[in-house]
Amino acid sequence: MAEIKSTLELALEKAAQFGKASQQELQEVKWREQARHLTGEFLWEKIELAPELKKFSPEAQAVMTEAVKEILLRNITLPRTGVIDPANKRAQVGLIQVARDKKAMQRQLQEVGQVFQGYEQVRQNALQQLKAQFNSQLEGVKRTLENQMHRSLTIDAEQLPQFQEQWRTFEAQLNQQFEPLLEKHKRVMATL
Repeated sequence: MAEIKSTLELALEKAAQFGKASQQELQEVKWREQARHLTGEFLWEKIELAPELKKFSPEAQAVMTEAVKEILLRNITLPRTGVIDPANKRAQVGLIQVARDKKAMQRQLQEVGQVFQGYEQVRQNALQQLKAQFNSQLEGVKRTLENQMHRSLTIDAEQLPQFQEQWRTFEAQLNQQFEPLLEKHKRVMATL
């Protein structure tokens, strides 16, 4: 039966095959793998990052902290469903734990929170406007059908394919507008 290899094992094998990796580079690969593991444990709320990272040498901490930040920042995403994902919230807590400048990180996270609020406000307003537009267009059709069928009908505009298509188009445009703002903050947070 074939053995499944970890990312670390594959990276080490590849490095050994090419003979280009120094001992230092191989050690950094191991530290990054450990950081990935610690970050996963943190996101599952099994550990806290700061005390775990302190168990390593200062050199390892520097490499691992960078790797941890990269992973945590990938979990900071726009609240596309209208709710901030629990992993997003946990990543924010982790970023404060590993930041060199905790106050600056908190300020950046507050600004990210404002980006999220602006995103959600625009998203909700647009959704309500689109619903109102579709409901007004459907009102005449609904009345005609009710008269023909001699009973009242309920038509949910959000279930219509045309509504869903227009909503997906709007959301894509909204994401294109807000993603660069979020990425700008994430680039700053990576340095803190």
